[in-house]
Amino acid sequence: MFIVGYYGNGAVQMPKRHYLARFVRDMRNWSEKYVDFMHFTVPLVTGLPSGYKFPSEYMGQYGVFEAVRHIYQSSSGLKHLVSEDGSELHVSKRYFSTNSEKAIQDIRTNWRE
Repeated sequence: MFIVGYYGNGAVQMPKRHYLARFVRDMRNWSEKYVDFMHFTVPLVTGLPSGYKFPSEYMGQYGVFEAVRHIYQSSSGLKHLVSEDGSELHVSKRYFSTNSEKAIQDIRTNWRE
């Protein structure tokens, strides 16, 4: 890996490498050579016999909820699907992708006008 070689030959310390991923369950101690810390969204952690736990933090899935809520609230066609206090979304499993793409296109069009 180029970055490890670059920082390995000098006095400058290599910056910490934080990654965001869905899982941390497959990360082992030899992964620390490339990744310093992992933020993850699915709370599946594999227990190892040695007791090793990869340096990580479960951050939950609320970031996705807030992003989708923002898209729905910003769209004139989907605004009615968000509860008044913003704690619930009424989403169709069948048409979620289509509705989201239409809403994003509406938001882009309105922003450019």
